[in-house]
Amino acid sequence: MKKTADVVVIGGGAAGTSTAYYLAKAGIKNVVLVEQQYTPFGGTGRCAAQFRLQFGSISNCKMGLLSVREFDKLGEESGYGDLEIDKHSYLLPAYTETELANLHTNVRLQNSLGIPTKVLDQAGCKEVAPFLEVDEILGGSYIYPENGIGDGTINPMKMALAFKKGAQDLGVEFNNYTKVTGIKVESGKVKGVITDQGEIATSCVVNAAGEYGKFIGRMAGVTIPVEPEKHQIAITEPLDYIGGPMIYSFKYHTYISQVKHGGFLFGWSDPNVKAGIIDFDPEWRVLEEIAQLVVKQVPALKNVRIVRHWAGQYGTGPDHSVIVGPVPEVEGFICALGLTKATMFAPAIGILAAEAAIGAQPTLPMAPYQIDRFARGELIIDPALL
Repeated sequence: MKKTADVVVIGGGAAGTSTAYYLAKAGIKNVVLVEQQYTPFGGTGRCAAQFRLQFGSISNCKMGLLSVREFDKLGEESGYGDLEIDKHSYLLPAYTETELANLHTNVRLQNSLGIPTKVLDQAGCKEVAPFLEVDEILGGSYIYPENGIGDGTINPMKMALAFKKGAQDLGVEFNNYTKVTGIKVESGKVKGVITDQGEIATSCVVNAAGEYGKFIGRMAGVTIPVEPEKHQIAITEPLDYIGGPMIYSFKYHTYISQVKHGGFLFGWSDPNVKAGIIDFDPEWRVLEEIAQLVVKQVPALKNVRIVRHWAGQYGTGPDHSVIVGPVPEVEGFICALGLTKATMFAPAIGILAAEAAIGAQPTLPMAPYQIDRFARGELIIDPALL
């Protein structure tokens, strides 16, 4: 492991590998990434592989647009190859007049930013998602991809490994199974990173540790409002492939999609989950509750076997949106925290964090994403989040 670095990135998931990649692309060759497990062990390797553009805030829509454009070229640009991108869209069904009105409001915002979302009627929802029970659905928002702009799924492991390969080819050093135990700060400035494999002298640290982000912050004397939160996902045995969109339901707090090999993948934002506990153990209680909610939406799955059920961790914060950029209290301490969106926003997070680390002009306005927005009382309010 190197003893000195221009930038040390902590975390080998989507946000960390992306940041390392874009730092190297910007010409910063002496970059070291440290990961306590392997790439991608945490939330990236356990997520539902989603990326989307159908948000209800300008800041999230812009992050999504930038990320989709970067995803499209990452496989070739990094030399990794196919990332299994499928722009089959999301379908956000509305079950009440209030939900439908909210969809129309969100779609107007999305359209104003160049996102070609449309509001479908009940018949339109059934046409794009033939497996979905639509009797109680009034309509739904959906994107027919235009000019490469669309939402859908990507293989998150291949995506992170593509960032890693591209970064390594440009000179970034990756250190797996390396645990950060401290951050040296002197006179309010970063001076180094202490690990169980040795110390790295540096003037810049990027905290891309996801659900562990608050613990890394504490090492530098910084309070980061991030708590780990367990989410659980399952997948069924393969069925005949129908395809169709990711069903993202505000009524049931679930997401459902059929993957290429035929299985139906589904997850749930469990209202009973306790934040603040890092726990990778799946629970039968949760699986039973998810399954009941899923069958209400896709009755054909009632007698289908579930073949895998797993748990992962999100980092979650006050507004469930990213924290990216410098921390005012400590010079040289940069956040690159996705907070439930590290995979889908990985390119945008990496670009903005890299720009912050080297003092470059940001690609997007930084104020909405920075940690000091909480002190300013300017949280990201997005009605299109579960």
